[in-house]
Amino acid sequence: MAADRRKQIEGAIAALGSLRSAVASEQSRILDEVVALLASLDGELASLSAKLRWHASAPFRSKKDEAPEGQLAFELLRMLTGRLGQQPAPDHAQPGDGDARPTEGDAQRSEGDNSSDDKPPGGRGSRPNRERRGVGLRRKVQEVKVPESEVQKCPCCTKQLAEMGFDVRERFIYQPAEVYILEERIYKYGCRCGEVVVTAEPTEPPKPIPGGMASSSLLSQLAIGKVLDGNPVERFAKQLRRQDIDLATSTLHDWFGRTGDMFGILRTACHRQLLTCGLISLDDTPVRARNADHPANVQTGRQWLYLGDINQIAYAAFTPDWKGTHPRRVLEGARGDIQNDGYAGINPLFVGPDAPRRIGCNDHGRRRFVQALEQGDRRAQPMIDLYSALYHVERTATERNLDATGRCALRQAQSVPLWREFERVIIDITPKVDKKAPLGKAIHYWTRQQPSLRAFLDDGRFPISNAHVERLLRVVSTFRKNSLFVGSLDAGERYANVLTVLLNCELAGVNPYVYLVDVIDKIAADWPAHRVTELLPRAWLAARQAEQQRPGQAGVVAVT
Repeated sequence: MAADRRKQIEGAIAALGSLRSAVASEQSRILDEVVALLASLDGELASLSAKLRWHASAPFRSKKDEAPEGQLAFELLRMLTGRLGQQPAPDHAQPGDGDARPTEGDAQRSEGDNSSDDKPPGGRGSRPNRERRGVGLRRKVQEVKVPESEVQKCPCCTKQLAEMGFDVRERFIYQPAEVYILEERIYKYGCRCGEVVVTAEPTEPPKPIPGGMASSSLLSQLAIGKVLDGNPVERFAKQLRRQDIDLATSTLHDWFGRTGDMFGILRTACHRQLLTCGLISLDDTPVRARNADHPANVQTGRQWLYLGDINQIAYAAFTPDWKGTHPRRVLEGARGDIQNDGYAGINPLFVGPDAPRRIGCNDHGRRRFVQALEQGDRRAQPMIDLYSALYHVERTATERNLDATGRCALRQAQSVPLWREFERVIIDITPKVDKKAPLGKAIHYWTRQQPSLRAFLDDGRFPISNAHVERLLRVVSTFRKNSLFVGSLDAGERYANVLTVLLNCELAGVNPYVYLVDVIDKIAADWPAHRVTELLPRAWLAARQAEQQRPGQAGVVAVT
């Protein structure tokens, strides 16, 4: 009995000894892991500290070095989830980091799953789900099969392998444009006596330019390339030479000018429609023009753009200078209110009992505070924050698809208190700011323009800024950088004719090439002047869709 008890005790002592050695080795391993973890945390903390210092210096860096919104929060999230053995959700990934991006298949699978409720309200990165790429393109299907003589047999049952499906690989194929000469031979018939001569009816429309070889398709490509794509005529001539078509640049310039003259009647019709709109927004940008009578042979003109009811009609006008007589002449007889950036040249329009209301551009007001902040004056930050809150209200109204009444109600509930706070901040800070400082100039502009800047609060039809005009004027900036100047003051007027037509195509969602080819042919065939409004892009699109609507069809085929 005692011997058995002794053996049990000795066995227990041996087990305790082995357990002690195991615990000692495990303790050493745990200590090594803790040391490695602390070292890793030290490195990550040092990296995060550097990023914090970089974000803190944002007001003193140029705007191009500005970090994406939410980048700092993303860095913290990535560090924490990485420490927990997780990965951040792909939806929060920021451009420029080293994380793996979702594949194209993942993006397509999740495309229809994200509802509008899941999107952050008013987020800058939020955008509607994009359609599947190449939906409207012609599709060429190529089947790749194994020849029947080479189809193998199954090594298990010795039966011949059968088709079980296929994999799909897609790619975009680019085929350069084809330019060719269309020779139309119109036969004549007559009697040998010479009394009767009959000529066949041409199948093609008349030439847009009498005596020239330009077709409506070539003129359309020339106009779109120069005006919308910023492609200079000289570059277009080089592209034609690659296809063995040697056309002088002077000929192409003449063809573009003839096209501009052709669109003069359309621009006049756009002006008539503009004057009937309830709101006219306008802005301008400089465009240089050659002028032999100018001391420098080149003078700076202005390209004006007028938009009716935000996006219903566009009208462009070129002027040789920046005098207010030009926009006043365009707006003479307008029935609606006028929005612009505070340009003093149109001030006489707002004098009198029946004068229209003036709506300002808060983008211009905010921009001056941003410039003051970029120059180191941090006192401008509260005004920028208030503007951010105002624009957030506008994004909320847009996301809810509110009409003018609903937008006005939302502004009264949320934007009006913000504007009152803005006024209080301006009153408090004005005595403390030098009038000649950037912030002082920003406050002076805001105070002077305040009646027009706050006009959007009382009417839901008015946008908060003139940005919708500035966005369309970007095509003029691209043209200015590539073509440098227009050939003459008259050329500037012809450029405005083409610009008016093409911008209305953009607003109406019309394919500009399809539209121009059809309209140029109709104008060349002596389209009646009293029916010119039928050729404007919106009316043209409606007529085109009506033609495509056949009996028994369920919907309208869009022209794209």
